[in-house]
Amino acid sequence: MAPKKEEKIEFPHAQFPILIIHKDGKELKETKKCYFQNMHYAEKYITRCKFKQKDYQLFIKPGTNVETVGKSTGRKGSKK
Repeated sequence: MAPKKEEKIEFPHAQFPILIIHKDGKELKETKKCYFQNMHYAEKYITRCKFKQKDYQLFIKPGTNVETVGKSTGRKGSKK
């Protein structure tokens, strides 16, 4: 499921430097692109969809430090 050689991976949104490409739809004929703010959200999506390593491709925008990209604030459901 690798992108075609002439196809360049684009990141149209500055706030979403992580991209997951996977097959979707009936008989897995459609390709779906999902953009994420940080690795936490990307990993959460992968877990929720129960993807295996071969089921998706993960791309990170060049020059992005994954460790510091939009860390989750943990505000939802956090206890004080």
